[in-house]
Amino acid sequence: MDLRINWLARHAHRLAGAIALLALLGACDKPAAPLVVGEDKAFPELVLTDLKGTQVSTQAFRGKLLVLNVWASWCPPCRKEMPSLERLSKAVDDGHIVVVGMSIDGDAKVARDFLSQNGITFRNFIDAEKKIADALGVHAYPETFLIAPDGKLVRKIMGEQDWSSPAMLQVLDDAYKGKRSQAGGWAYGTSR
Repeated sequence: MDLRINWLARHAHRLAGAIALLALLGACDKPAAPLVVGEDKAFPELVLTDLKGTQVSTQAFRGKLLVLNVWASWCPPCRKEMPSLERLSKAVDDGHIVVVGMSIDGDAKVARDFLSQNGITFRNFIDAEKKIADALGVHAYPETFLIAPDGKLVRKIMGEQDWSSPAMLQVLDDAYKGKRSQAGGWAYGTSR
């Protein structure tokens, strides 16, 4: 018994150091605190990585309405919604409205292949580890953020939408003006 106590006494500093190191390493892998994302509040600056590896800040879209759609190739509603987002991206004045996607697929090649096979040409980014999606509080897909030209979040819209419908075009027109429209789509804080 005395031998164990002596051994512990002689190696206590090593044990304490090992425990501290393990605690530090464990802290390195903890998720970042969620971002504060609320309607009528400044949308946080994000650095997005496109499917070619180029990084772009959301600040680059200031002055335009940013339609940021979070999606995945394995998500049936996301797949169904993509053609209407493509139609929207072709129909809008890109000087006023920009449509971008952010795939949470674990592999950029999977996202690129899906987009290519389905004729989707609007700009897309990848969030393979879901760090941005998680920080934004996205738990269901697709989810779309409408960010006004002044950088404020106008609206978060959950689920598949027909982005080329007259009601949704009204929502986008209002969002460009910084107003929250009740027309079209289901958004947080509204009823279906």
